[in-house]
Amino acid sequence: MTPPQLPLTTRVARLSGGLRVVTQHDPTARSVAVGAWVGVGNRDEPPEIAGASHFLEHLLFKGSSTRSARDIAEGIDAVGGDLNAFTSKEYTAFHARVPAKDLDFGLDTLLDVLADPGFSDEEVDAERQVILEEVSWSADTPDDVVHQNLALGLFPDHPLGWEVLGSVESVGAMKPDDVRAFHDRWYRRANLVLAVVGDIDHDEICARVDAGLSALEPGDAPARVAPLAAEQPFLREQRNIEQAHVALGWRGLNQFDDDRFALAVANQLIGGGWSSRLFQEVREKRGMSYTVFSSMGSYVDSGTFSVYAGTSPDRLDELCAVVEHELNDVAQNGPGEREMDVARGGFEGGTVLALEDAGSRMAQLATNVLVRDRVVEVPEYLEKVRAVTAEDVQRVLAKILSGPQVRSVVEPAA
Repeated sequence: MTPPQLPLTTRVARLSGGLRVVTQHDPTARSVAVGAWVGVGNRDEPPEIAGASHFLEHLLFKGSSTRSARDIAEGIDAVGGDLNAFTSKEYTAFHARVPAKDLDFGLDTLLDVLADPGFSDEEVDAERQVILEEVSWSADTPDDVVHQNLALGLFPDHPLGWEVLGSVESVGAMKPDDVRAFHDRWYRRANLVLAVVGDIDHDEICARVDAGLSALEPGDAPARVAPLAAEQPFLREQRNIEQAHVALGWRGLNQFDDDRFALAVANQLIGGGWSSRLFQEVREKRGMSYTVFSSMGSYVDSGTFSVYAGTSPDRLDELCAVVEHELNDVAQNGPGEREMDVARGGFEGGTVLALEDAGSRMAQLATNVLVRDRVVEVPEYLEKVRAVTAEDVQRVLAKILSGPQVRSVVEPAA
């Protein structure tokens, strides 16, 4: 028999200065996941320091005034743990997962580098070269470029259209004092969420986080302006490559739109799995592409819905026509009953599987509290997904596709 599953207890605390802490007590966990979500991303950067959030992502684990980058690297390797970070349009995240007995190392390291980063001029300049290599790598990757250009077309003259990494010019010109000033401005208590999942004590975690970040000022969250400029319909770039890459995109829904659940199901049935319309029609039936998928993104005031595929240059127009036919068919006639069942079930199963480990649950809790200022429990979320009807999918897709389409193409040079 399978032993009964012990309940997970989730708690949120609001500390002085606006600092938020969310914990989930899992008495069966053998690991502990800790994370810090900072409510600033590349959309919050002035043009002259575009890429500053990503620069800080690289720099924080370079150490503090009391521990070096090597100390941190050896410490995480010595316990078999994982330490990482990422930057998005609207937030930057730093996270660690360690054996439960090594909670002190994971939590103390994270609090230390957040409150007392020790990046010197030499470290900033050294890491600049690493980031410039990353920018170059991305620029040499056609499927990255086609999505970067799609964002530029969807959000012209707006930071939502900028590359998270920054540009060669902005990263190359960024001074150490610029990076420090960006950290001092936004890495404040009101703009931070700390999340911990494992066999831990909520009150103890709150006390340690409060003390560890006591040097930080309260601060505030960045003010954001919604994109207003009209979309740029077509972006084309030629490269010395063999395959044509295409991304079709539309502005989508923001993070608070009630229709986001219907769009999530629509995305699943259109291009989210092996049985999706695009995978079956474009790849399995016609053999037009090895990789084809749809995706959606959401921000506080806008969003995206897009389709990507790579194909032979002489089949590019045909592929785009097939994709548009499938999208319009769902928007005009709605999905079938069976594909709705498969899409809802696939989305629900994928959500549950993605939250199987402590690290994934920690990230979900941190994001919820940062974006919505509350924890959205999994049953509540899945109930919304199960309630989506075929009519909802048809309606939301028709609404999205009624807006201007942006087409981004990266193709072989003539």
